[in-house]
Amino acid sequence: MFRSHSRQASQGVPYRSVEKPRRIRDEKQNEIIEMEMSVLVKESQCGIGRWRPTWLSFLGSRKWMIILLCWYCAVQGIVVNGLVPSAISSIERRFKLSTSTMGRIVQFYDFGYVLFCIPVSYFGGRHSKPSVLGAGLALIAFGSILFSTPHMLADSYSATQDNKSFGSCSTKALWNFSDANPGTFRFVFLFCVAHFLHGIGATPLFTIGVSYIDENVGKALSSLFVGIFYSFAVFGPAAGFLTASTFLKYHTDFWHLPAEQILRVSGDETDPSWVGAWWIGFVIASLVAMTAVVPIVCLPKVLPESLKWHRNRLVEAIQAGRRRTPECCGLPGTNKTGALYQDAPLQGKSFNLPYSHQCPIHAHNPCNVLTLFFFSHFSVMNMDLSGLVITGASSFMSKYLERQFNVPPSRSSLLIGCIMVPMAGVGCMISGFIVQYFRLNCVTTLKLSVGLLFLSLLLTPMYLIYCPHDPLVGVETTYPDRDGQISVGNYSDIEPSLRSTCNSHCLCSEAEFRPVCAEFLDGRQLSYYSPCFAGCSEPYTPMQKVYSNCSCVVETSRLHVRQVKKGLCESKCKGLLGFLIIFAPLSLCTFAVGVPIISVILRTVDYNDRSFALGIQGILVRVIGTIPAPVLFGWMFDVSCIRYQSELCGDSESGSCLLYSNKLLADLFLTFSIIGQALAMGILTTVLMVYGGTLQDDPLLDVPLEEVRHDEDVDLSPHETALPLLQ
Repeated sequence: MFRSHSRQASQGVPYRSVEKPRRIRDEKQNEIIEMEMSVLVKESQCGIGRWRPTWLSFLGSRKWMIILLCWYCAVQGIVVNGLVPSAISSIERRFKLSTSTMGRIVQFYDFGYVLFCIPVSYFGGRHSKPSVLGAGLALIAFGSILFSTPHMLADSYSATQDNKSFGSCSTKALWNFSDANPGTFRFVFLFCVAHFLHGIGATPLFTIGVSYIDENVGKALSSLFVGIFYSFAVFGPAAGFLTASTFLKYHTDFWHLPAEQILRVSGDETDPSWVGAWWIGFVIASLVAMTAVVPIVCLPKVLPESLKWHRNRLVEAIQAGRRRTPECCGLPGTNKTGALYQDAPLQGKSFNLPYSHQCPIHAHNPCNVLTLFFFSHFSVMNMDLSGLVITGASSFMSKYLERQFNVPPSRSSLLIGCIMVPMAGVGCMISGFIVQYFRLNCVTTLKLSVGLLFLSLLLTPMYLIYCPHDPLVGVETTYPDRDGQISVGNYSDIEPSLRSTCNSHCLCSEAEFRPVCAEFLDGRQLSYYSPCFAGCSEPYTPMQKVYSNCSCVVETSRLHVRQVKKGLCESKCKGLLGFLIIFAPLSLCTFAVGVPIISVILRTVDYNDRSFALGIQGILVRVIGTIPAPVLFGWMFDVSCIRYQSELCGDSESGSCLLYSNKLLADLFLTFSIIGQALAMGILTTVLMVYGGTLQDDPLLDVPLEEVRHDEDVDLSPHETALPLLQ
């Protein structure tokens, strides 16, 4: 054995240390291992505190461990990445919020994650991991039930009008608006706090949870179990979108209002004022989460099945000094003995263990530390920009489909759950498989990422496929004359106004946006702000879904004389199918970039710095990418808004948006997506040009797998002695 010496310039041949007799050294090693194993045996019992009954021992198996952690992962995906994006448009209408405000609410998830990531990872990893995981799931459950409380506290959404003539022209004021503005801040505050708790609750899942799996399944099964775990991160959002799609078909007040009143006032989900039962999914998710909290807390710190494997790792670490192991690209390493037993003398404090200083970028002197920082910084910046596009698009894509293609909320959630989420999972699996199967080196892996970004950039012009909406009379155009001719506001000296001579006898309110559609014989369609502004004096006919005797509708209408049908005019655009056909491979390529980039980061930093590098990467991705993304994309919706929901007293540009400029919205999405993808690709190209010649693979990646022991299948009961295993 050689005494460890400095890597700096040294003179002469390293001298040999005075070795202790072999017998004394072996006894010391046995003493260390026995001491560590006695602690692990005590920690392998299931229960809480001192309450550790034997009948709970069934939880101390790999099967139940992965089931409970996948349960946790699925609930997080259902709530954060499924239910919240699906409920954005419904919450906007229900509480009269702008899209930018909803973007700020979405931000609070990342705020909670960033603020608590390092404390939870550092302190939680040194205590009972199951207890920290159970507390995180409990926070998600509490946050979910808190997210649904604004529905319970607010007034009934359908209680504003019960008159049978609701919406039609009348000489009497029929409107009875409830003032929801005083409670708006209270509701926004509850949403922010609830989503902040979601972020805190998700922190231990992908840090401590992955480490807990890795420590208890062994080298041979680590990749399999971690892969199963991450697959539920894809299954969760899909289940969340499908759940939201089911409940958004029901009115938000269906449980205490008669169906006749809901049908008369709010119609069905094709009505622009329709608000589905967005809150039910959060209540169910909270109940599902709480059922798994206690079982997770009862998990042992160390599974009894892994005691044999932990002993072998101790023996290997002491006798061979192995600090690094072959790793699959994108997956955490399995040899964490040095991190597990920080107080043991096997880390070079009492023994002169050999330590490998070979790594692709040597981070052992100041110059190379600077190089490492800049390389990791450029790699993370690529993920930040990709995260900016991915988070914004995934959070608001459901709303985008609703507004751009006039898709009902339930159907848009169904489309996202069936297309974007599965394609994202497939993209991650394919990119990880390519890197691992072909054993790509760092340079080739970066080239693969650049190629995926280039494909994403080529598919981004899908936003050019959009559906222009039919003009809204009184807002975008003037009222039609006797010949049915109209004047568009931007191309006429006449400014459009909702007030006209044809509806001057009606007491109409701009606070009620209930559009109706008039169809003409020549195929044209016009949308009116409400039946009242269309001058319809006859009450609504539920059987035919029409209003009659509308003075502002010319007699050449396609329906009967002066009739309009309820709702916005149906779009004749067929662009939805083409948009979805391009959207599917775009989702695959965009989400596939993440796995190769993480693989490169893991393989180009020193082994002891990998956890730190991934932690910094996670924080920077959120600070630069996912935190500003919701506000940025929410701003795009607000900028493209043509008409806000007016209040009797209030700002004319406050509240939720009633009508968007589809062309402007598509142009904004296209511009920012192209800029983000192009910058990300440019940064990766810069990394290849600057660091391509110095990037090397970890030499330990080529160690034959036969050298790695696979003794995980031998089960060791916590009540059996472990000393004979050293022989």
